Amino acid sequence: MGVWGTAIFSDDDAADIREEYRRLLGEGISGPEATDRLIKEWQPSIGRDPDLAAVFWLALAVTQWKYGRLEEGVKQEAIQVIDSGAALRLWKGSGQERKRAGVLQATRKLLNEPPPPARKIAKIFRASCHWEPGDLVAYRLLSGSYIVFQITDLHTDKGGTGPVCEIYNWQGEALPSPADLADCPMRAQTPPWEKAAAKPGRPPRYRMMILQASKREFPQARVFPLHQKLPVQHPPKPKGMANPTLVSLWRDLDAILKSHYGLY
Repeated sequence: MGVWGTAIFSDDDAADIREEYRRLLGEGISGPEATDRLIKEWQPSIGRDPDLAAVFWLALAVTQWKYGRLEEGVKQEAIQVIDSGAALRLWKGSGQERKRAGVLQATRKLLNEPPPPARKIAKIFRASCHWEPGDLVAYRLLSGSYIVFQITDLHTDKGGTGPVCEIYNWQGEALPSPADLADCPMRAQTPPWEKAAAKPGRPPRYRMMILQASKREFPQARVFPLHQKLPVQHPPKPKGMANPTLVSLWRDLDAILKSHYGLY
């Protein structure tokens, strides 16, 4: 979206800097170390783009102030981009120049006031996954019957690592034997909006990524690793084209299985 307003955080880059600083604090990194990491990460870009440099120092200074961790060096950099006009340059001659100038002066005033006490940052949860591609994992539905996922890939981002999987076209009242799955195909998805109007020629979609937002949402009592591997029927596409067609949180999984796979 880029920039959509004159406020300090009405800017994608500013919002990213704020979130990254908070994430580092949530991982137990000290304020100064978090600052050093951000500067190192952003230096190649801000060193050649003065407009981005202004965004960076303002976003970092205001974020530090709000979390009670404003560093003097960051404060001075932010005040400098305000006083030099660098933080106003993009708004010169526009209908929002005056509004942006007011935002910058209010920000300057804020940074010169004593910050609030340092706020405790809750530790950020990062999901982990010990399964590997090819692993089979049974899942007990709310009805009591079982289905089986095959792990096809692992997805890792800032939220941690989660499984990407396909679902066998099998459902049973007890855990399956190896013979039950040896020649079993995968079950294709049928999203609700496609059930009423079939789309001829559209290739079937199988893959689903399951994300975990908190430790307690993982349904430990309903997940049963089968300690068995089988060849992956639909290998992941090359890097850059490997996004699954469906994403679910563990807490939403039963609803997704019902609506997209007809499993319940």
